[in-house]
Amino acid sequence: MRPNNEVLLENVNDYLQHVGILPKQIDKVQHSLKKDMKKSDEKDIDYAEYRHKSHAEILQIVERNIVIVNYNPILFYILNFLLMAYLFDKKLIPFSAVTGLYIFYFVVILSISLVIYIIIKKHSYLYPNQKLMMTNILLFSIGIILCILKIFGLSLGMYVIPIAVFQAIFVVGVLLVVVSLFLKKLEVAAMGLAVIQKTIAAITTNEMAIMITTFGSWLIILFIILYFVMIYSTRKYV
Repeated sequence: MRPNNEVLLENVNDYLQHVGILPKQIDKVQHSLKKDMKKSDEKDIDYAEYRHKSHAEILQIVERNIVIVNYNPILFYILNFLLMAYLFDKKLIPFSAVTGLYIFYFVVILSISLVIYIIIKKHSYLYPNQKLMMTNILLFSIGIILCILKIFGLSLGMYVIPIAVFQAIFVVGVLLVVVSLFLKKLEVAAMGLAVIQKTIAAITTNEMAIMITTFGSWLIILFIILYFVMIYSTRKYV
């Protein structure tokens, strides 16, 4: 490895330790750097020269991206959890209907936010993610507008869809909960439980079963939210 590249790696490691980044995330950054440095090695130049940036500028990009990568799942799950919970009217399920607001959320906001979430999650720490994050914030703003429209009784129409669609969504919710157990991702479990309690009426008409499922789901979701509030409030970086 070129001497200047080794210096950059040491600078990144020391700086991230100094600002309190978790060791596991520092390792990910170092791995990304070493992998990306192979491109400059092929050209037989220093990595900073290959990027046309100073060491300080690279450090700044890395620090910003760490914040973006860490807050990406929080923004994604809060956005979709709130919109799913508020816009989806489970009272319409027996009539196999949904509102135009929910269709817009499902087709536009959920789809785009999911793509952005995956891109940022898989994206390197070394290149700017600000545009993607700004798009997420824009989607959040659109979501607030949809909620305001519902408050004023504007649903953008009613649309009938097969009951099998709701049943399929319920199955997706169950799968999310199961997957969360293997991945140990509480935020995924919260999303799955939100889906389950919204679509349980498509599986059974038993009022007691619906009530127990809804109450149990919200209780677990509340505990998950409180857990994340406690964890994140004690960290300088998420």
